[in-house]
Amino acid sequence: TIWGIHYLSLMGCVCGMILAAGLSERMIGPVPKQFLPVGTGTLAALTVRHAEDSRLEPVVVVTGHRASAVASSIAGGRARIVENLRYRQGNMTSFRVGAFALAECDACIVLLADMPGVTSEMIDRLIDEWERHRPWAAVCSYRGALAHPLLLSAEALLEATGVDGAKGVWRFLESAGDRVVHVPFDRAVPLDVNTAADYELIVGEFPASG
Repeated sequence: TIWGIHYLSLMGCVCGMILAAGLSERMIGPVPKQFLPVGTGTLAALTVRHAEDSRLEPVVVVTGHRASAVASSIAGGRARIVENLRYRQGNMTSFRVGAFALAECDACIVLLADMPGVTSEMIDRLIDEWERHRPWAAVCSYRGALAHPLLLSAEALLEATGVDGAKGVWRFLESAGDRVVHVPFDRAVPLDVNTAADYELIVGEFPASG
């Protein structure tokens, strides 16, 4: 184990890592964004359900801020929870916790808990890219704009754990040049919910009756 996390038996798998540990500092109000109501559940729960409906196996959710409450809000599916006790030290600490938990996977798709517009079909398209071409890493390209989710081979995942600082994985991939392929999607970038204005847009996209 590393940091109290048990390795999973994952050889031959494309695994999913969902980062859900943040403090939600840009969202004004008493409720962290992970718990905001979206559709028939919460923002985090909707993102996790999309991952669970894909071919990812297994799906690991990294919690941190209000970890028990986040875990309860997404319970009932097949996702497994790992807790980052050092989440206040930056998002790379959460990435490392997820990477260590998935250390034996062939490839890992990294998702953010506040991007519910990333559908299971989009995730499966990244899995198709891995199964057909085995890239060192892949990034989604939305009409030329690069954004999550990311696909990292086992080699890239291990190398990325050595990066520090804000947007560390993105800087790592930018420095990798043509080892990173772009997977095109003919749509706008799925919204990353950081502010109240972002949330209002998401509520309209995923109504409670949906």
